[in-house]
Amino acid sequence: MPNPQINDGISTLIKHRWKILLAAVIFLIAVTFIYVILPLLDGIIMGVVLAYVARPLKHFIDRYSQKVSPYIATLAIVLPIFLIIGFGLIEMFHNVLWAVRNQEYVANLLLKLVESLNLPDFARDRTRDIILNFTSYLLPLIKQYLNISILVETGRTLAMLLINIMLAVLLCFYLLVDGGRLIDMVIDIIPGEIEDFSRSFIIHFDGILAAIFIGNTYSAIAVGILSLIVFWAFGFTSVLALSALMLIAAIVPMFTGWMVVVPMAIYRYFEQGSESAVIFFLVALFVVIIPPELLIRPYIINTKSNIHPMLIIIAFIGGGLVGGIAGFFIAPILLGAIIAAYRASAETRRKEILKKKMGSA
Repeated sequence: MPNPQINDGISTLIKHRWKILLAAVIFLIAVTFIYVILPLLDGIIMGVVLAYVARPLKHFIDRYSQKVSPYIATLAIVLPIFLIIGFGLIEMFHNVLWAVRNQEYVANLLLKLVESLNLPDFARDRTRDIILNFTSYLLPLIKQYLNISILVETGRTLAMLLINIMLAVLLCFYLLVDGGRLIDMVIDIIPGEIEDFSRSFIIHFDGILAAIFIGNTYSAIAVGILSLIVFWAFGFTSVLALSALMLIAAIVPMFTGWMVVVPMAIYRYFEQGSESAVIFFLVALFVVIIPPELLIRPYIINTKSNIHPMLIIIAFIGGGLVGGIAGFFIAPILLGAIIAAYRASAETRRKEILKKKMGSA
C-alpha cells in the first residue's frame, strides 16, 4: 500500500515544479553574478562604509540644501581619507625604491645602528647576520622583481585599485542619494509574517553598522590628521607615509597608532636622546592617541551600538586575515547582523508577550 505522505510530497513537488525550477535558475544567476563582481568586492564594501561615514554630515547639510548635500558629504569624507592614504602609499613606494637602489648605504646605516646599541656579542653577531642576509639577498631579489614584472603587475594592481576607488566613491554618493528608498523597496517585498521582525532587524542592523564604521573612521581620520601635524612639527621624514600608517592602524579599536608611535619613539631615542624621545612620545600620546581613543571612538561605538570592543577587534582582525580589505569590513558587518538578529528576535518576543498579556486582561 503506497504511503500517502510520500505521494503527497511527490505530488507537491510536481505541482510546484516550475516554481522550483525558477527558484533554482534565479539562485544560479545570483551565484554567477556574485562570482563576476568578486574583483569589485573591495570597492563595494568600501562604498557602503563611506556612505555610513558620510551620512551624518549629509543629514546636517540637508537642513540647508538637500540637492548639494550628497556631493559635499561625499567629498568631505572621501578626500581626507584617500589623500592621506594615497600620498602615503606613494611615499612608501618611493622609499622602497630608494632602499633598493642604495642597498649598501642602507646596510652600513643598519650596521652602525647595531653597533651603537651595545648589544651582547651573540645578539650583535646574530643581528649583523640578519642585516647582511637582508641586504645581500632580499633587496636584490626585490630589485630583480622590479626590473622584470613591475610594469605588468603594478599596472594591473593600480588599474584594479583605481576602479575600486571610483566604484567606492560612486556607490557612496548614490547610497547617500537613494539609500532610504532602497531600504523601503526591501521592506515592501518582505512577507507580512516576518515584517515586524524584519523592520526591527533593519533598525538595529543599521544602528550597529553606523556606530562601528562612523566611530572607527572618524577616529582614524582624526588620528591621521593629528599625526601629520605632530610628525611634521618634530621634523620626521616621510611624514605622509607615517601618517597613512597611523590612519590605517587606527581603524582597529584599541590598536590605534601604538604600533607606529612606539618604534618612532625608540628611533628618536637613538637619534636624539632620551629627553627628545620622551617628549615626542608624550605629545603623541596626549595629542594623537588619547583624544580619538578615549573621546570619539567610545562615545560613538559603545554608547550607540552597546557592543563590547573586544568583539569588534576580533571581527576586524579576523576578517582582514581571511578576506583582505573586503573581509576587514565584511566581518564587522556579519557581527552586526548576528547581534541585530538577536536583538530583533528578543524585541519581537517581548511584543508578542505584551500582546498576550493585554489580550488576556
